Amino acid sequence: MSDSSDVPATDRSGLDGIALRSAALVDDALYSAARTEADELGAASPDALTADAIRLVARLTKTRAAVCISPAPGVPALAILAAAGPDGGAVVTCITDDPHHLDAAKSAVRSAGHPASAARYIAARPLDVADKLADGAYDLVVADVPAHSLTRVVSRSHQLLRAGGALVLLGEHAPLPEEAELPEHAHVTVLPVGNGLTIVTL
Repeated sequence: MSDSSDVPATDRSGLDGIALRSAALVDDALYSAARTEADELGAASPDALTADAIRLVARLTKTRAAVCISPAPGVPALAILAAAGPDGGAVVTCITDDPHHLDAAKSAVRSAGHPASAARYIAARPLDVADKLADGAYDLVVADVPAHSLTRVVSRSHQLLRAGGALVLLGEHAPLPEEAELPEHAHVTVLPVGNGLTIVTL
């Protein structure tokens, strides 16, 4: 019997290898143009594997109404809408304070063949807009926000989401701030894709 102390707790190279192989299986054609345009406008977007994880969460939560708070909402919006399909009736509210990135997201959604009704676009301070959205009206919130906004985003998302909904935070944010006051039944998962993906299910 081998001594368990000889076995590394985490084989990082193995995780990286899995991530690379998994990324190779994702069809990035859906996201690449939107990601390139966002990069040219000065904001990073989720890579293909991260976008596919967002798509999976949207599918598992049967998302029909979603909020996307991001400097460049194009790629996350495409992932959410792809989960529902072209006739799925999902609607994504894209919020960013940069009108150029908002126009880019609108173009990406249109180019992907989704109807104009599949998304609404709001150019304003994202957290101010989130405060005005209807409580309990959404299945999914996807947020790419700086650390100083995290507590407010998590707390507000809890109010916006229906039971069974999910909050997807781009980046590794666990453990979440205690001030966010999530309910005891909330579950936090961090996925090792891209720069990390923190998922809060309610």
